[in-house]
Amino acid sequence: MPAAGQQEGFSLLEIMIGMFLSSLLIAGIVQLLVASASAYRLQLSMGQLEESGRYARDVLATHITQAGFRPEPWDKLQEIPALTDETLNGGSFRGDQLGLQRWSSRNCFGTENPATDGHGKPLFYLLQTRFRVNRANNLTITCRYGPGSTRLKTQINNFGLVENVESMQLLFAEDRDGNEIADGWVTGQAWQQEQNIRAIKVALLIASSRPFAQATNRPFMLLDENVSPAADGRLRRVSLLTSAIRGRLK
Repeated sequence: MPAAGQQEGFSLLEIMIGMFLSSLLIAGIVQLLVASASAYRLQLSMGQLEESGRYARDVLATHITQAGFRPEPWDKLQEIPALTDETLNGGSFRGDQLGLQRWSSRNCFGTENPATDGHGKPLFYLLQTRFRVNRANNLTITCRYGPGSTRLKTQINNFGLVENVESMQLLFAEDRDGNEIADGWVTGQAWQQEQNIRAIKVALLIASSRPFAQATNRPFMLLDENVSPAADGRLRRVSLLTSAIRGRLK
């Protein structure tokens, strides 16, 4: 028995049990923090994939809907194809390539044309754009602007719009019988007449910037192509867009 007024401390066994329970508690807290951080990074990457896809769709839709535009539809001298010869099936490093053109009073940067007509209004010049995925997996845009096809000036050259785009595939809705209803989807340059193309379908395969899962080789079906990305554990999402060429709708 301890002497009167003397406090008894913890035994060695009690201390060891306390340390063991504390270590279990700390390990549980650490695992919870790690899981929370992983879940946060996963949600962040999924949000970034969605935002990248949304931005790419917005930019492509803006250019597709205005393709072939001319300010005076009755003036046949201004008539141009909506799709240029740069529209190719398998024409880029990572899938298809899209070439568009229209008459515009604003240049590639959205600035009004300094050249004006007799009334002081900006003149409409030819604006050509090309979209493709480069070797660095960036969806890029090249934009040229000028008075005509032989006097174009490159203002934007292979500028990266969206990172981690691994493939872009395209299909084109063609109205072969002239009834204003598309009869089928064709690949680039496979149409009978370019002026019968009514809409464009775009599929983008976008990957996350870091891996999150065990590496597996999962193929993706992008419109008419089966794409097999690297087995690196990255998140991937297919972003789809179907956009009509507005000037060809009646």
